[in-house]
Amino acid sequence: MFALERREKIYDYILRHKNVTVLELSQRLDVSEVTIRKDLGFLESQQLIDRTFGGAIIKSNIIREKSYFEKEKSMMDEKYLIGKKASEFVKANSTIILDAGTTIMEMAKCIKSIENLKVITNDLKVGVFLSNFPNIDVTLLGGKVSMKSKQCTGIETCREVEKYNVDACFLGCDAFDMENGFMSTNVEKMYLKNSFINVSKKSFLLTSSDKYQKKSMVKVQPFKMLTGIIVDRHSKNLIEDFNKFNIDNCVFV
Repeated sequence: MFALERREKIYDYILRHKNVTVLELSQRLDVSEVTIRKDLGFLESQQLIDRTFGGAIIKSNIIREKSYFEKEKSMMDEKYLIGKKASEFVKANSTIILDAGTTIMEMAKCIKSIENLKVITNDLKVGVFLSNFPNIDVTLLGGKVSMKSKQCTGIETCREVEKYNVDACFLGCDAFDMENGFMSTNVEKMYLKNSFINVSKKSFLLTSSDKYQKKSMVKVQPFKMLTGIIVDRHSKNLIEDFNKFNIDNCVFV
């Protein structure tokens, strides 16, 4: 098991159990306590956990992966505005990638009338929805299905993405801040988002402001690697911080 994979398993275990001991993790993962302490040290350096005597506890602002049902109930008016603005960057006769998520679904609803559009997506719901419109050619990426988030991820999905040349990709995230850029809850999602960016001429992040200054397991990319960021304007701190750090590729809606 690679260190990154092991640390993801440790982090996920701490998320679920809130507090753990070094001995407990050592026995569960069949590695030495020395290795576990190094892994906990790494997670603490990423501000994901707090070390305790003989173990660790989760930080209160860490984002866990929510179910699709949970996400559907959160900030839907804001997500509609974000999706509508993102649709303005989509032209007829183009090829785009849509990442997974409820904000991306709101965008999908806004591009359904664009002519001769090719859409590649790993989101099961987005793929099924857009397949109802004859003007849109939908490619649903295969791979390991997460029924919790209704998407496909994994090595097979990344390999499939590498075949394409794309005009733009539209990404979701689980958390974002000034220091780390945008983040994801697991390594598989991180690799897939980077694959989307690598095959796309332009890349846009779509996110609601409630994810700002939260932490998640894996860093995806800093903001400077993106063509644009589209976010609602309901966080005064977010707007002030973007101005303070001279991040000029952001659109507030």
